[in-house]
Amino acid sequence: MTSIPRGMPIIQMHRILESAVILSWKDLLRPSQRGLIQVEYVPGIHISYLKIWQLTGKGEWSLICEHWLSHRSAVATDDGTTFSNGYYSLGLAAMLQVIMQHQDQFAPFRPGSPSSTQVQLPTEQDTLAANACMRQVYESLGLVFTHSPAGAVA
Repeated sequence: MTSIPRGMPIIQMHRILESAVILSWKDLLRPSQRGLIQVEYVPGIHISYLKIWQLTGKGEWSLICEHWLSHRSAVATDDGTTFSNGYYSLGLAAMLQVIMQHQDQFAPFRPGSPSSTQVQLPTEQDTLAANACMRQVYESLGLVFTHSPAGAVA
């Protein structure tokens, strides 16, 4: 597995997950929605499972997707993203797959770290920063990042 070259800052896991959500924002929410998105996980050395939720206008959480990653090759066919409640983003699924498969390349969560990351309506600056962050990660892994940012509406 490729390592991030020396001299490059190690990106925090919560930051790369946040970047994936920001870059998929327009796929997940309609322009009229100004909701909050939350990524839930169990912090540790490796994340095996995460859920992404949207806070609806009614104050309820709606499941966007779940992502599983088995650390055993025998059950690797169960890996991947499952979308719910009419949500779908091919770009988010692809980014989650790369992030989860290469999570050893990111700074691990510290003991006692929060078990979720919240993402508010991104600004254009947030989207540009998320794109730069994701591009850096892909390049450090020897991959080409081709996802065009969905952008922000703020």
